[in-house]
Amino acid sequence: MATASDYSEALCASEIDYDLDLHSIEIVDLEFKDDTLYLIAGEKAKQEFSKLKETKCTILRNKKNRVLVLVEEKGKEKAVFEEIPDKEIPKNAPRTQFIIQYYKETVPTGFVVAISVKTEKKIYTMSCKDKKLHFKEGEAPQKIEDKEKDVLFYEENIKGQDKRRFKSVLYPEYYLASKPEKKNFKLILKKGCQDKEGSADFIVQTCSKKD
Repeated sequence: MATASDYSEALCASEIDYDLDLHSIEIVDLEFKDDTLYLIAGEKAKQEFSKLKETKCTILRNKKNRVLVLVEEKGKEKAVFEEIPDKEIPKNAPRTQFIIQYYKETVPTGFVVAISVKTEKKIYTMSCKDKKLHFKEGEAPQKIEDKEKDVLFYEENIKGQDKRRFKSVLYPEYYLASKPEKKNFKLILKKGCQDKEGSADFIVQTCSKKD
């Protein structure tokens, strides 16, 4: 009868003899035969994202407590952080109200969201296609596959803080961040999330009924 040690030795031998990419296949079973451990692979599950009913209206702020606002510049929509007193935020709605749409993954790996804004006339959804942040017209899709992952982000908690980070699903090394630009701070897609300024740290505040 094969022992745990036998299985361990066989697995090591298998790793030496074969250059397997274990992240590219799904292992569904193991079989020990003729002193060899065989990894039985199944078809890898296709990763899809389905929109949930749950949404959240939020006010987003950077670490300096500036409010994120969708503005129009040269015929295009972009998001900037501005110093707005709390009582003035409702007057700037709906461009200060960002809709966080939640998604379910077929293979759960994180807390997935899309971020949209419903302006006076249109709805725009945040995209990081080609590693450049922009807002494209339209709602977040009902179902998303690989080619549409540019609108998805993993919402991450920051340990020991009440802030959040948003990591691109399409480009896992990139995060939403604030960047100084003239008198304001611009919302950008930035590689990495660690810096002294905490540029990738966000305060996520739920909209009040007055907003």
